[in-house]
Amino acid sequence: MNPLPRLLLATLLVSPLGAVPADQAALADEMATAAQTLLESLNDKKREAALIPFGDEERENFHYVPLERQGARYKDMTAVQRANTLRLLHTALSDDGSRSAVSIMALESVLAEIEGRPEHRDPELYWIAIFGTPGEMPWGWRFEGHHLSVNQTLTVHGISGTPLFMGANPGVVPEGHGRQSRQRVLGDAEDLGREFVLSLDADQKQQAIISHRAIGEIETGQTSLVEPLDHEGILFGDLNPDQQRGLVGLLQHYLDRHEDEISEAARQRIVDHGHQNLEFAWAGPTAVGEPHYYRIQGPTFVIEYANTQNDANHHHTVFRDFEDDFGRDLLRDHIRRDH
Repeated sequence: MNPLPRLLLATLLVSPLGAVPADQAALADEMATAAQTLLESLNDKKREAALIPFGDEERENFHYVPLERQGARYKDMTAVQRANTLRLLHTALSDDGSRSAVSIMALESVLAEIEGRPEHRDPELYWIAIFGTPGEMPWGWRFEGHHLSVNQTLTVHGISGTPLFMGANPGVVPEGHGRQSRQRVLGDAEDLGREFVLSLDADQKQQAIISHRAIGEIETGQTSLVEPLDHEGILFGDLNPDQQRGLVGLLQHYLDRHEDEISEAARQRIVDHGHQNLEFAWAGPTAVGEPHYYRIQGPTFVIEYANTQNDANHHHTVFRDFEDDFGRDLLRDHIRRDH
């Protein structure tokens, strides 16, 4: 799979206003309105920073470590501008997903206290970028900073919500940090994954556990284009009905980080390629407090979870689509059908 040539994006993907599929139309309108409201609330300098051409290579510049991004910086915004930014974020993420995102940002304050580096760990060092013109297809946006990357691409053929990265450090906030003490921002991702692997019998565990040593990090990394990982682990067909429901439930936990219209489109895409093709793999011990890793992979996507750093108290999770990250598949449809 090769990404669309960026020159092609820059020259062909200029369309008048268009409508996405009916089941996503209201959400697409809401996103466009929220993005336009945000842009109108910015001064000229911030608006210039936020607006990036849709065909610019920056649109696929994916990171989840603390570094400077392109876009308008959340730290430099007024209270109204920040509220408008979070309102746009909430158009893509569900209530639970939005709470997780805001909580991930707030963990930077905890890290600043633990590490004694407030200049390096700042809950306001996040950036919003708008690619193209809201409502003029195709267009998109990104909200990104340490441990959080939300990417949305809209065309007349639908909305792509990947890649989506969420991380949490510390995974369990130590005592002494006020209301955040003992908070587990991504605790469900750990608990549900462990619950599933422990539901397997001895023979099934031999298939599912691919290594007794944890894989140190999500394998898809921070590259813009990802391909399927090794086919290993246990197949959906080797699970009993209760376990199959458990795996689908674990998968849905990640899909439900997105708003319903995006989540349902992603779920249907997975169903269309067959649940029988799902694979689950675990690496590392299954005991609480030990470094571990797991993933769910299908023909078109992979979900990865890693908890290996800081004495297994540092979560990384990601949802990647091999064909439709940054809306590539939707953009191919756009070119094929509309040009």
